[in-house]
Amino acid sequence: MGNNTKALIRWKEVIIITILVRLLLFSIPLFFTPHLINLFDPWIRWDGPHYIEIAKHGYQTIGEPALFIVFYPFYPILIKAFNVLIGNYNLSAIIISWIFSIFASILLYELVLLDFNKRVALLSVWFLNIFPTAFFLQSAYTESLFLTTSLATVYFFRKGKIIQSGLAGALASMTRINGVLLLPILLTETKSVGKNLIAFILIPVGFFIYLLINYLTFKNPFYFSKVLSSHWYKHLTWPWISIQNLINFFQNQTGDYYYLFLAELITIFLLVIATILVYICVRKSYGIYMLLNLLLFTSTSFIMSTPRYTLILFPFFITLALIKNKIVLTLISTIFITLLFCLTYLYTQGRWAF
Repeated sequence: MGNNTKALIRWKEVIIITILVRLLLFSIPLFFTPHLINLFDPWIRWDGPHYIEIAKHGYQTIGEPALFIVFYPFYPILIKAFNVLIGNYNLSAIIISWIFSIFASILLYELVLLDFNKRVALLSVWFLNIFPTAFFLQSAYTESLFLTTSLATVYFFRKGKIIQSGLAGALASMTRINGVLLLPILLTETKSVGKNLIAFILIPVGFFIYLLINYLTFKNPFYFSKVLSSHWYKHLTWPWISIQNLINFFQNQTGDYYYLFLAELITIFLLVIATILVYICVRKSYGIYMLLNLLLFTSTSFIMSTPRYTLILFPFFITLALIKNKIVLTLISTIFITLLFCLTYLYTQGRWAF
């Protein structure tokens, strides 16, 4: 009990920031959605119902559910497990995101403290929670879960807990393909590959499990790539080609889509700058992680959801936290909070918000 009390005291500010932002965002549809019957429906949009469908019925081979093979299995597994206790799939999906948003904030705080002071650690948590797409941390999406598992992978490794790091990494790569990109962080941080070999072996296991599911379901371990190409028009290509395609799309758009494509371009530009700053000012291994993720985001024929994908790039928030000028910090916070409330409103109203 004493250790739990000490932990709560240590993380008090982190938990308060995270929960307060979650509650404020949760209140938005209550004010703007007339005749709202279910409090959780506004938070289950777009990909959310697909994860819940997988949790209910597993991966299917016919009809529209066959397309859901592109979604990784760990989040649906957790939804199914929570549903056994709660008896409500939708509520289970939201509770998981809420819980893991707190875990992610705590792990980010602890990871930053390995290199910087408490001020930087708290500011990192602050910027994570008020980032314009931070509403995904409480939606039926994998952002909270992936942030938790990826941060745990890096934190445990840097603390010398190699098996725990590898297991967390395996769960990360069973949540999103980005989990495999944690390997270069560990390789850059290690002084002895042999001593830490178990972590390097475990991390891609989650991805191999996903490939096995593809094989068992469709007799092709890479079947998901066919679906991404045929249904989502996404296939691998050079980043400069993808960015040029994005610019072409942007020039031909009007209304809401004009601003959405503009946001994609602005985010990519900011990520390029942030990647350089992370490498120089934060940690080289984190900079490499940023670069590889940026290449992953942009090496596709149809760039989409970059502002949401940025949410999982924890080094980005550490870089922002290193800013010392209070006026700049206030300005960034104001811009982030304004965009966060606007995008949360769009998302909870069923409109596209990355």
